[in-house]
Amino acid sequence: MKKYIKFFIRFAVTVLLILYLFKKIDITHVLNTLFLINPLIFLSASFLYILSSYISTLRWKIFLPQQHLKVSELFSLYLIGSFFNNVLPGIIGGDLIKIFMIKEKAGLKKALASVFMERYTGLFALLLIGFAFFCLFYKNLPQHRLMWSVPLSFLSFILASLFLLLLGKIKFFKEFHDYVLSFTRKQILQAIFYSFLVQFTIIVSVYVIFLGIDISVSFIEVCIFLPIIILISMLPISVSGIGVREWCFIIFFGKSFGKAQVVAVSLLWFMSQVFASLVGGVEYLKFKKTLDIKKK
Repeated sequence: MKKYIKFFIRFAVTVLLILYLFKKIDITHVLNTLFLINPLIFLSASFLYILSSYISTLRWKIFLPQQHLKVSELFSLYLIGSFFNNVLPGIIGGDLIKIFMIKEKAGLKKALASVFMERYTGLFALLLIGFAFFCLFYKNLPQHRLMWSVPLSFLSFILASLFLLLLGKIKFFKEFHDYVLSFTRKQILQAIFYSFLVQFTIIVSVYVIFLGIDISVSFIEVCIFLPIIILISMLPISVSGIGVREWCFIIFFGKSFGKAQVVAVSLLWFMSQVFASLVGGVEYLKFKKTLDIKKK
């Protein structure tokens, strides 16, 4: 019941943010921009999302070295997870789907630990990029209260990491804790490297969309602002970051390129991810069909 209440609250916040957004910008201009996008540009952004998912799969595989799971199999599961996160938000978490699907081969606690570490290293890279740009370019950033969520998130991450070290003292978490700490420095660094590649791929996809609607934005500008936008959009305020992400684009890019234009960029980026995630829906149907055959 609590899960549905939380989802309803986030859904309500999403609707309010979108309605307020509609009052502040020219919706006709946004829609015209959406329909004017070159299909090749849109498909390129979708392809880059799938590429980032593949790189994320390679990162995930690092934390499942001894398990009999091929990269192709994990990639399929990663796409299925993306489908549930982007197309069916609030129904069931994509990470829970991945854990459920590999627990037979890896064991529940190792499956949980692998997904946790894949997300942990990805979040670390994103927080590090966001915090670095926050410190280096603070004077050039919009003076908005939301900006302080970046250093606060980084600090929270450090504190949560310290708390993780104490989990080993709790019997229930001991196996999970020991498995997490069993990874070598080389594995962790390799995973972080893949995480930086993922962020670079995402930055390129958004840059491509900017150029696709004739906005001459600096690539460096996207590198500075986008990690911060992603971090703020990850706050559990709305469904899939909808509304929050669009307002962040207005805060960071609106003055230079116009509110309606940058909202269109944000929506096209999200739509390209949803479109790419449909591949995960196909993979899920294949997996479900195989599962049904095994049951028979």
